[in-house]
Amino acid sequence: MADRTMLQFDYEEVHGRTVSGVVGRRDRPAGWNSIAFVVEHRAVVLRVDPDTDEVVVTLEDASGLASGWIEVAEVAHAIGSTFGWCWIGRNYRGYLDMFTLSFSGIDPQICFLGEASTLTIKHIIASR
Repeated sequence: MADRTMLQFDYEEVHGRTVSGVVGRRDRPAGWNSIAFVVEHRAVVLRVDPDTDEVVVTLEDASGLASGWIEVAEVAHAIGSTFGWCWIGRNYRGYLDMFTLSFSGIDPQICFLGEASTLTIKHIIASR
């Protein structure tokens, strides 16, 4: 199995920082090609590798997000929140298919899955 790394940056660079926008790109009604969480002048960008369906997470300059990017209503609640913890999910075959985030804390709240070359958003409802 090849060594794969989902996070292409040190997450500590954004942990605790406030999300000011959430935008994405899509070319079909179901799922997203890319989703970007804007933090100051940078963005945490999630994409799916079309060959493996793995989720890749990068930290990029946010200046290129104006053209062709639209608001992601499904996660607009994250705007104004701070990045909390993150989790990386690897399936039994070794593929990095899931990325989970919390906002303003450590309870996981939203999960991104790589499915059929798109990002699918799943909300996690905490039961107490």
